[in-house]
Amino acid sequence: MQEQSAEHVITYYNEHVQNKLNDYIKVNPRIEEAWRTLIRYAPAKPMRILEVGCGIGSICARMSKQWPDADVHGIDISTHSIQIADKLFGSSKLKFTSGILTEDTYDTPFDLVVFMDVYEHIAVSDRPVVHASIKKLLNNKGRLFLSVPTPHYLKWSVKHKPETMQPVDEHISFDVIGKLASDIQADVLLYQIKDIWNQGDYAHIVLEKNDNFEAAFFHQKPVSLQQRSRRIINKGMYRLGSLLRRTYVRNKLK
Repeated sequence: MQEQSAEHVITYYNEHVQNKLNDYIKVNPRIEEAWRTLIRYAPAKPMRILEVGCGIGSICARMSKQWPDADVHGIDISTHSIQIADKLFGSSKLKFTSGILTEDTYDTPFDLVVFMDVYEHIAVSDRPVVHASIKKLLNNKGRLFLSVPTPHYLKWSVKHKPETMQPVDEHISFDVIGKLASDIQADVLLYQIKDIWNQGDYAHIVLEKNDNFEAAFFHQKPVSLQQRSRRIINKGMYRLGSLLRRTYVRNKLK
C-alpha cells in the first residue's frame, strides 16, 4: 500500500472521530465479538493494560471496569480522539496519551496490550518500531490481543466498498502474525477466523510473551486427583484397545 504522511493520517482520524462515537453509542458486532475474545484470553488479573489506537477510549473504559484494580492506558495518534477520551472516561486509573507508540513512550511494562482493529493500519515500514516497543513493554507471560480484518475481506472491501478504506490498510496474513510473534519473542496462543458481517471477514489473535521457553513449557506440572483418575482410566482404555487391535490383526493375518 502507498505510504501516507503522518500528518495526513492524523488529519484523517481527527476528521472521523464521529465514527468512533457511533461505535460507542450504538452496538457494533465487530467490537462486541472482539471484546468477548479479549476477556476470554486476557491474563487472569492484569495490573497494567495498554490499548494502542484507543480512539475515544470506550474499550479502555470497559477494560477498566472489567479489571478495576488495573491501571489502564490508551494511546492514539488522533489528538481530537484523545481529547474526547479524557472528557468521557479519564480518571486516576485510566490515562490517555496522544502520539505514536515507541520504546520510550512508557517506563513501566504491561500485562496486556490490545490492538483492536488497529494493527492493519500500521504501515509495513513502521512495524519494526512498533514490534520493538511491544517487546520492551510487554511483561513476561503478558499477552497481546489483536483483532484484524482478514486479507480476503480487505480485497473484497477495496472492490465493493472502497469508501470504507482508510489511509493505511495492510493485509495481515498468518505469516505477518508469525513475524510479529518472532520479533517480540512470543508464542501464538490463538489465531481464530470470525464471521462478523461476512464469512471469515475478521481474525482474532492472541500472543503470549515467554522470555524463558524451557521454564514455561518443560517442567513438571501439578496434577489434580481428577486428572490423575482420568489418566488411569484412559491408560486402561488404551491397553484394552491395543489388545483388541492386536487380536484383530493376528486373526486376519493368519
